Amino acid sequence: MALNRSTIRTDIAYLSRRVKPAARAETSAPATSVRAAAPPPSPISPAAGPTTPAAAPSLSLSRSPAPTPPAATSTANPSAAARPTAEARPTRLFPAPGIGDTRRLDAQTPMIRLDPRQSAIGSLLVTGATSAAWESSERVTGAMTVDGAVSGTSVRCSGNRPLVGYVDGTAVVALRHIRELRRALFVAPYAAPLTVEIFDGGTVTLPAAEGEPRYILSLAAIDGVIELRAEPVPATADAAVLWQEFGFSMTTQAAARRQGR
Repeated sequence: MALNRSTIRTDIAYLSRRVKPAARAETSAPATSVRAAAPPPSPISPAAGPTTPAAAPSLSLSRSPAPTPPAATSTANPSAAARPTAEARPTRLFPAPGIGDTRRLDAQTPMIRLDPRQSAIGSLLVTGATSAAWESSERVTGAMTVDGAVSGTSVRCSGNRPLVGYVDGTAVVALRHIRELRRALFVAPYAAPLTVEIFDGGTVTLPAAEGEPRYILSLAAIDGVIELRAEPVPATADAAVLWQEFGFSMTTQAAARRQGR
């Protein structure tokens, strides 16, 4: 049999067709000495040194959850953070009598406030007013007299109904759309009373003037709640002067079109 001169494998046990262990040791002695001079490093041997780069420990740190940064408001003024914005801040109304608490608006009881239900159902009727002025929530302003003369711009609700207008000589406010109204002003002739009535039969009256001053009725809608106030004015002032005095600057049709009306 010819001698097997192929490279000797040292990674398997002795086989009958391979060179015997003694011969293998003699043949592979140089390689063995080389390997003995450089023993494989052990990961647990102190002499072997680290098996990974020195920066490896930082890898485990980078895998830990990043610290949560402090909230932005922690350094801010806590009272400022808790304070709501102007849009979100609820309106706080001072106590006021209701329409059932008085029968008259005068110097002794100059103001009443309807509740949200009374402010939103049906129509508010003002009897005795010879003129009415209005300002919508979009700052569209107009006025109308009992004989139908219109100044400024009318404000129409759904169904083409006026937000404030006249029906058979009585001034009418459409309460279903009260949030579209910001304020209104009702003027009666000198020495004539004004009477307000709502859907549930509640009424209040501005008595006729007896000298100075004369009283007219102002209406303000605040977050859908109506306030009615008796405003003292000069006895001889006409409606146009009063509109000006109370800041009702009439909106022209061109300005109303620019505002989407």
